[in-house]
Order: sequence, then structure tokens, then C-alpha cells
Amino acid sequence: MKSPKKTLLSLATAVAMTVASGAALAAYPEKPIQVIVPWGAGGDSDLTTRIWADAVEKELGVPVVVVNKPGGGGVVGTSFVARAKADGYTLINAGLSNMLVTPNFTKTPYSFDSFDPVVKFTSVPLAVVVAKDSPYQDFDQFIKGANSKTLTQGSWGASSSGTIMANIIANQSGYNVKYVHAKGAAASMVSVVGGHIDSAVSFPPAFGPHVKADRARILVMDQKMDAFPGVPTFSDYGIKGSFGGWSGVFAPKGVPAEVVEKLNAATAKVMKDPEVLKAYENIGALVDYRYGPEWISDLKATYAIYTEEAARTSKK
Repeated sequence: MKSPKKTLLSLATAVAMTVASGAALAAYPEKPIQVIVPWGAGGDSDLTTRIWADAVEKELGVPVVVVNKPGGGGVVGTSFVARAKADGYTLINAGLSNMLVTPNFTKTPYSFDSFDPVVKFTSVPLAVVVAKDSPYQDFDQFIKGANSKTLTQGSWGASSSGTIMANIIANQSGYNVKYVHAKGAAASMVSVVGGHIDSAVSFPPAFGPHVKADRARILVMDQKMDAFPGVPTFSDYGIKGSFGGWSGVFAPKGVPAEVVEKLNAATAKVMKDPEVLKAYENIGALVDYRYGPEWISDLKATYAIYTEEAARTSKK
């Protein structure tokens, strides 16, 4: 049996540890936060994350540093964060590809359940893009061209969301392409405007600058955008489904709830800032700020849909 003196000492130690732990959480963040983007620089994930990071660091009072760690169709950087300490100082740029698609269609050392979703900032519509001097003036001509010879199409990994959505679009349209995989959508667009590949599936932050500079042309995209008037949508061609990506931030599983709350509080403020909203508009990203249980429930439901699709296609 413990002596009264030892019992009091144990209680005092426990109280001290609890107070210290609470103080540590209350003080978050006390040092720089790094956000891993598992893709190359210049793509939609990179640009949307940098806008968010630059804005929230002013609210948090510490540097929020974006680090590109591409490779393996997003698996390298995402796996790195899945193994990181769940203290809120290492976060991952999360999106349709690395969180919902890739873990279902290829073997990865992580799954959706390896992370705690923090916040979503934007969504972006997928598009099929060609160089300005391409012989394919519209999507009908592209389909005919793909049926008469092998056309190349840039994407960012065999099991990436881009390739999987592109396959669905091609199947419904009745054509095939040869995929050329790059480290990200931005790298694919460089290949398109350089004349190295015939087309690419891409998102506005990656193709927008090339279109505005008259180096590239959009043939078709998931939804209409004021920034790109007159472009037909997939539904205009009878293609069924939703083809778009999104960008947000997740933390390693087990991150303290207080950390998530602080990151969300900072995000809520910056998403009302006209300069931040304009920055997203300038790169062609649609602000789609979401967080909390309802959003997480939607993510899990979408993850289950891709799980079913992966099981279906594996039986073919």
C-alpha cells in the first residue's frame, strides 16, 4: 500500500503533467509548420496550398512552409506524413487523388484512415487541354483523331485521379489514348505547350496561365467557369459523372482536436479575406471551404464509392 506522502506526490505529478499538456496545446503553434505537397511545384495542389499557407501563417504567428515531395503518384509525400508525429507541425496537402483514389487502386502504406481531415479550401474542374496550335479545334475533332491514330495524353500517375477520371471520359466517349505520366499537372502542361504530347487532363491552376497566355486551348471541362467562357462541358457531350478535384489539408491520425480547431479558426478568417479570394480566382480555383463532421462523412462516402469501383474493375 502506498504511503500518504507517495500518493500526494503522484497526484501532484499527474496534475503538473496535465497542466503542462494543456499549456502546450494552448500554445500551438510554437514553431514552424510544414505542409507537404506530394506533387511537383506549380500544379493546382501546390498553388492552392501556398495561397492558404501564406494567409494562415499571418493568423497563426509562425511560418507555414510548403514543401514539395513528389513521387509515386503522390504516395511518397503522403506516406511521409502518415508516419509523422501527430502534433500538428507536419501536415499533408490532401485531395481526391492521394486520399480517395490512389489508396483504392494501388497498394499504399497508408489509407484514408491514416489521417484526420482538417479543412478543404478549393475545388477545381477537370479539363482536356491541347496546345494552341493543335489540329484539334474541338472535342469532336479530338475524339475522331484518337480513333484514327494513337494520341498521347498527360496525367500524373497510372493510379491517379486524373488518369482514372480520364479513363471514364474516354470510355464514355469511345476513344483511347496513350498516357504519359508526369510529376504533376503543371509538368504535363509544359509537355503540351512544348509539343511533346497531344493533350493533357488538367486543372485550372495548372492550365490557366497557358490558356491566358494563348499557349493552350481547352477542349472540354467539367463545369463552366467565368474565367474560361464558351468552353463546353462533359455533360454537353453526354458524358455522365462529376470530374473535378479538390485541395485541402489533413493531419496524421491522432492529432489533438485543439490543433484542428486552431487551424480551422485561422482558415475561417482568411477565407473571408478579399485578397485570398482574389488569389484563388486568379489561378482558376473555386473556393469551397469545408470542415467538420458533415464534410468528413461525405469524404468517407466518396472513399467507399472508389473502393467499390476498384473492386469492380479488378474483376475484369
